[in-house]
Amino acid sequence: MSLYDNTTLESLIKPDRVHKDYYIDPDIFELEMDRIFSRSWLIVGHESQIPKPGDFLTLTLAKQPVIMSRHRDNSVHVLFNRCTHRGAKICNKPSGNSRRFECPYHGWAFHTNGDHAGVPYPQRYSNGFITDGDFDLPRPPRMEIYRGFVFIALNENVPELSAFLGPMQRHIDNFVNLAPDGEVEACAGMFRYRFAGNWKIQLENLNDLYHPMFTHASTTGEDGTQFRRQGAEGDEAGKVKLLKENASLNMEWENQIIGGHALGHTYMERFPMDKENSGPVFSRYRNSMKDAYGDAAESNMKIHHHNSIFFPHWSIQYMTQHIRIMNPISVDCTENIIIPLKLKGAPEEMWYAALKSNNNSHSPAGMVMADDMDAWTRCQSGMQAQGNDWIVFARSIGEEKIDNNGSFTDFGTSEANARHQHKAWLSYMCGNA
Repeated sequence: MSLYDNTTLESLIKPDRVHKDYYIDPDIFELEMDRIFSRSWLIVGHESQIPKPGDFLTLTLAKQPVIMSRHRDNSVHVLFNRCTHRGAKICNKPSGNSRRFECPYHGWAFHTNGDHAGVPYPQRYSNGFITDGDFDLPRPPRMEIYRGFVFIALNENVPELSAFLGPMQRHIDNFVNLAPDGEVEACAGMFRYRFAGNWKIQLENLNDLYHPMFTHASTTGEDGTQFRRQGAEGDEAGKVKLLKENASLNMEWENQIIGGHALGHTYMERFPMDKENSGPVFSRYRNSMKDAYGDAAESNMKIHHHNSIFFPHWSIQYMTQHIRIMNPISVDCTENIIIPLKLKGAPEEMWYAALKSNNNSHSPAGMVMADDMDAWTRCQSGMQAQGNDWIVFARSIGEEKIDNNGSFTDFGTSEANARHQHKAWLSYMCGNA
């Protein structure tokens, strides 16, 4: 039985701060798996990660090991990675291709759609035990694919996916509609790594504009340009202009629009552009977009958002063309999965630039991610200290504009995004979401 009733949970969240147990208490973490992750739509990945029949990948969502696979009829399936004999994990490889799944313990076999395929030496089982038994691999109660993204729900009674996403569904559309062919494709693998911190620390960080000029001091110059290495000489020395495609070399942090909607989803609008994109590569892209979308091409090509965060555990980063899946492993361990996505029909040069950006910024050794993971780990470690038990989120409190539907907007270095997530967290944990 949980030590936390609703009154105790409510005591952890104040308008301008949260108690450190929010991040470090293992009992809180276990409750989150049951009351948040089991009541939300969770992203598994993109169907293009398994393009051929027999392709599969494995991951853990809300402590549940799962397999995403493509069957011989080209259908996509999400299965629990658990043998129906003795409960062993069937597949330990992160990805691969297989005609069927075979348990390494006793050899029970399953088709890639989860159907039971047979057992070795069936003679010692009573007549009908195997053929009449329900030994197919179990699967999540609900699964849905939207614009190629694969979602599951661990509870039959979650809202429809479109209702869960709400206004954030258009953020998915806006991203996919940057592709002339109207599809994105995961064709360059992914980064998978872990950091020693609570999942919510990263969630709060993604749209936090208060930290870049400090956490990323080694990669952000005085003019707002990313990236300038400390110790570089000359105006251009040591710069890697990862913001070049957006032509935003003078970021005005306080003018940046942030916002969010019900159920904890938040976003950051795109950085202002100092000049229009030009050059032969972008001209080819523009022509392809006009051929595909006609008069809507110009509005589609404007990147409407920088980061879109879908509570509780994933985000779209438009400029570098990737999604980030944040999988809680334990109270102080989180797995990150970064999946670069190609805009199908766009020039190859744009794809190579996006891959370079992801390598430089969001790989485990990237300049940005290394900074962030160090900060998140420091937070998790520092919260163990005695003394002040409260973590402060008071910046610009009361300045955000909130409508009747619970959506809000604010500017710049406000901590309204985090406060919005805290409010959604409490609603889920108290059974009100």
